[in-house]
Amino acid sequence: MSGAEGAEYTYARRASGLVRGLSLWDTFAIGLMTIQPIYGIWYVIQVGVGLFPHANLLIALALSAVSVGFSSPLVWGILGASMPRSGGEYIYNSRILHPAIALGASFANEAAVIYWNFFISSWVASPSLAILAQYMGWTGLANFVANKYGVFTLAMACFVAAFLAVAFGVKYFKLIQWPMLVIGIAGPIILAVVLSICSKAAFIQHWNTAAAKYHSLTYHAFVSAAGTAAGAPMPRTWNWTDTIGVMSVMFTLFIYAYACVYLSGEVKRPDKTVFQASWLAIVIPVAIVAWTFAAIYHLVDFNFLSAAAHNDLFGDVKGYAFPYSTSYMTLAYLASGRSWVIAVVASLTFLFTSYWVVVIDILLPSRAIFAWGMDRMGPKWFTDINPRWASPVKNQLLFTCIGIVGTACYLLWFTSELTGLVATGMQLVSVFLVTGIAAIVFPYRKKVRGIWESSPYRRWKVAGVPLITIAGTVYVAFIGLALYYAFFAPQTRDINARKAILFVCAWAAGLLWYYIWKSRSAKVGIDVSMTYGELPPE
Repeated sequence: MSGAEGAEYTYARRASGLVRGLSLWDTFAIGLMTIQPIYGIWYVIQVGVGLFPHANLLIALALSAVSVGFSSPLVWGILGASMPRSGGEYIYNSRILHPAIALGASFANEAAVIYWNFFISSWVASPSLAILAQYMGWTGLANFVANKYGVFTLAMACFVAAFLAVAFGVKYFKLIQWPMLVIGIAGPIILAVVLSICSKAAFIQHWNTAAAKYHSLTYHAFVSAAGTAAGAPMPRTWNWTDTIGVMSVMFTLFIYAYACVYLSGEVKRPDKTVFQASWLAIVIPVAIVAWTFAAIYHLVDFNFLSAAAHNDLFGDVKGYAFPYSTSYMTLAYLASGRSWVIAVVASLTFLFTSYWVVVIDILLPSRAIFAWGMDRMGPKWFTDINPRWASPVKNQLLFTCIGIVGTACYLLWFTSELTGLVATGMQLVSVFLVTGIAAIVFPYRKKVRGIWESSPYRRWKVAGVPLITIAGTVYVAFIGLALYYAFFAPQTRDINARKAILFVCAWAAGLLWYYIWKSRSAKVGIDVSMTYGELPPE
């Protein structure tokens, strides 16, 4: 059998059936809206400062920007432009490293994405609508979104609406995505403006006025009570230990822009677009985040921010009686003098961001298993593309159904059992660490020399070393730092490491999947090693 005949026999068709209809700005929007900006700010302050109260957010952001912020778009942009096919890290790792490793990593990532959707779909209720109800004093809505059946109803509606956003192809997906992008960027900017124009004295007055209304702690009493709850006074200044520690949470502002590459096979001019979109998806939110952090430090004392983050994360400050959390959205709401406009902006921005993350978390894994199918690593229907919509509708329906069933189990029956899974750790290892290693060795692997030689970035070198190798090395070093704080640091060891067995199970399932499908192909006379010596068809 000749090479050409083998390729035709190995792949079910000459073309994938997907359509290159995404522009630079469409691709950028996918990367940006995967988690940021409002999620990134909220998460970094709540979890980052909550666990590392001595952290200086601006210094941590700057260090993260010059490390993972520099390396991440280079790693993903160059890989995506060099292998412009939909499927994400599975494509790169299967060609550069080994298909078994790629399936193990991809399988674990699918499990992590599914798991995140259990949480994110529930965020449509709380904090999204919950904070609006609490800010506005709408008791009926507050009770509805606090009830597990209310949360379940809203989460199911979110999944149905998310499926409808992706089922009809990129043409309609783009139309829906642009309003989401506008909201996702404009909302945090409005909150940053409010945080910037309010003085510290005015904020303290607003806080104390609300405290009198709700019979809660005054500004200074709250800081003291938070210190009592934490077992140590809230810090008045920063240190390097916690600042480095909070970088392990700060990575969410940079790494999840990797979502751009999952649709590389549907991007116009992927040799340039994927690379440029990867940078835009990091630079723009970082600018908004830096502005927000600077505004918060202008607004409140260092120890107050640490106290607010501690209470938002643990909720254990005795005497705090406000009907809402001490999140960054609440700080903006209080800074506005409890304006209903800011209440609506904070709530709807979080709500639509939650919805759109669920959309993307259906979109991305559907492309991953599509790529598996193109390599005969799954049933043939994995590669089915609806001829009318140019979309893998069956794959998207599969992940929608898994999300609905899994979320129902989580919300109605197994909330405590499923809390604390190691989704972040699974992605750090399975997606980011493995792909970083692939980026380091990409220019030196004989098996992909033809792909590397055709890359538009093969001549980008520093002192003779390929830029992607340098970026991959920095990237892997940062991931190592994040993994330490995810699994071994005293602040997080008890939170995550106990359920690391789930990480092992996910990888084992992926490896087993590979060898089963390799064996099935061998029985009909197909050597899948031929598949992994080339890229899937366009």
